[in-house]
Amino acid sequence: MSNTPTPPHDPRQQEGTELNPDLAGLLHDLRTPLSAMRTALELIDLDPTTSRQASAIRTLEMAIDALLAMTQDFLDPDGLPSPRASAHDTAVEAISAVTDLFAADARARGLRLDCDIAGDLEAYGIGDPLTLRRILSVLIDNALKYTGEGRIAVTARATHGGARPALEVEVCDTGIGIPQAERGNLFRPRKRGERASATTAGSGLGLWSAARLAASAGGRLDLVETSAMGTTFALRLPLVAPAPDPERADADASNIRALPRRRVLVVDDNETNRRMLEAMLGAFGVDAVLADGGRDALERLATEAVNAVLLDINMPDMDGMETLSAIRALKGTPANLPVIGITAAILPNHRKLEDAGFQAILDKPVAPAVLFAALDRAMAEANAAGSARE
Repeated sequence: MSNTPTPPHDPRQQEGTELNPDLAGLLHDLRTPLSAMRTALELIDLDPTTSRQASAIRTLEMAIDALLAMTQDFLDPDGLPSPRASAHDTAVEAISAVTDLFAADARARGLRLDCDIAGDLEAYGIGDPLTLRRILSVLIDNALKYTGEGRIAVTARATHGGARPALEVEVCDTGIGIPQAERGNLFRPRKRGERASATTAGSGLGLWSAARLAASAGGRLDLVETSAMGTTFALRLPLVAPAPDPERADADASNIRALPRRRVLVVDDNETNRRMLEAMLGAFGVDAVLADGGRDALERLATEAVNAVLLDINMPDMDGMETLSAIRALKGTPANLPVIGITAAILPNHRKLEDAGFQAILDKPVAPAVLFAALDRAMAEANAAGSARE
């Protein structure tokens, strides 16, 4: 196999146009129902499921994560992808999950889809498993499209030639190959070869998007070899060592228990988000008081005692910062009342928000285990502070 990588085109130099404001608004609004769907799946996953149901949940989570990441990429094209995946997702798990996702399609086409993962990868984590999944999905999907017979082989290993270990994944197919004259356009947006266009439909954005994601994650995507016998792409991404311990992560999730009977004020202008948080709090044995905005929250606090507040940062009329300031100034409200901010912002300024007085900042979609840990810690700290002043 020859090793003559083709440097991917930098898509950030391709177009300087700004995103249409209406489209930007639509993409931002899509994050709310997608976040609700992601959280609903995590709530379902707290209950016993069959292996088939658990597999379906993982597939849905992957699909929702990809959609969430796509909205982020359009809204913040120069930012880093958000690693919204399970806390213990390793490179091995991500590669296996994507390969399994395409296994049925490969069988339906009469193709073999083989996956060979070196044992040394088990010792490493991946900094951005969602980006790995998205790039690998593009590569396998393309291989299936352009391979009429034979096989697709996915191989993965850890390499140690640089300053830090790296993941190297190769996707090799026995497809139609790429003519020499068309290879220079492989990683450019909306560029498709004549042979590819005649074989199957496509937008010409897959490899461009994959190369862009790889570069933004500190890696690269290369064309290694192509001929009439098939094509091989190589993906390289930085690894993280040591890998998170799945058993420890599962143990953390199992620590969700019934909290001492408490009342928590949920402030969010979106009813779906309010109901989702109410359902999670109910699973913890916590009563929820619901408010649809800052002014409603202040009215509730004037008449009802609560032990903590979950406060959406981005709301019309009164945003989270304004509401927090008003809560702190409200007569009769305990000075140590925990207020936890919740945000769907693409790049939230956690330091600024924490300096404003939030005990913690949680990113949407909020995982039940993350919400439980934040509430448990915030209320325990508030109780300790109250006892110290007595």
